[in-house]
Amino acid sequence: MVKVSICIPAFNNEPSVRRLLDSIEKQEFKDYEVIITDDSDGDGIRKLAEEKDYVNYYKNPQRLGAAANWNAAISRAGGEYIKIMHHDDWLTEEDSLKEFVKLLDKHPEACLGFSGSRQEEKGKSYDRCIAKEDAAFIAKDYRNLYLGNTIGAPSAVIVRRDAGEKVMYDEKLTWLVDMEYYMNLLKHTPHFVYTEKPLVSIGVGENQLTEACRDNMDLNVFEYGYIYRKYHLEGEGEYRAKLLTILADAGKSGEEATAYGFTKREYQREMGRKLMSKVKWKLAHFPGGRQKG
Repeated sequence: MVKVSICIPAFNNEPSVRRLLDSIEKQEFKDYEVIITDDSDGDGIRKLAEEKDYVNYYKNPQRLGAAANWNAAISRAGGEYIKIMHHDDWLTEEDSLKEFVKLLDKHPEACLGFSGSRQEEKGKSYDRCIAKEDAAFIAKDYRNLYLGNTIGAPSAVIVRRDAGEKVMYDEKLTWLVDMEYYMNLLKHTPHFVYTEKPLVSIGVGENQLTEACRDNMDLNVFEYGYIYRKYHLEGEGEYRAKLLTILADAGKSGEEATAYGFTKREYQREMGRKLMSKVKWKLAHFPGGRQKG
């Protein structure tokens, strides 16, 4: 059995996949397999994979979509650890994979480990990592991830295969699929380990799925509402307040709010607060009103 299965669910973007594979080839740690499941339109990824004798390439017979393609890659993994890598991302340094492996080797109680990341956007880069207080917040209760995905992108995570076999990405989700996956993992095994080092670099672009979903308010309502019910968060104050705010931001009707267990009165109150904050913002930025002429 290999130590790490590096799973790459590809969708077009051959130059980024090549960059990722180049970063894998430079790794000091060599006990890995590479699996590509290809959801692409053409055969560019296949041709690239044929150049690499270490790549196990699988063309999906029909397009699966994001989460299902992630699951397809993971389902073919034979390693002790599963390291998913999205095609926009790459391993930052030559010792990155070794550092990921050390996280789980040194902490057998943990079902997943994660690192900081180097965000690469429009020619600029910056490092980010989880704050210690946020890590403690998740350790206290994994459901606190509902208030914000402070773990980060899937490429920054490594998972034990035995934990990953119990949990797959929820294919009903698009925008919050990684957040829910972490919640589900920690629900079964509530232990994780992390490093602040930016072991992966995250490519950020306008055409990414994340960017397309971020401002889709209907999608936000559906996915937050779906997870809210799946994890039975109805009686919890902070989680309840989070969903109430999302419903109000999307301008949903009182009937839609009551379907999630909110009273019309509390939803009207939230809508009123939302309106008041907009008025205050306008007064602060345009105190004299619109000028004529």
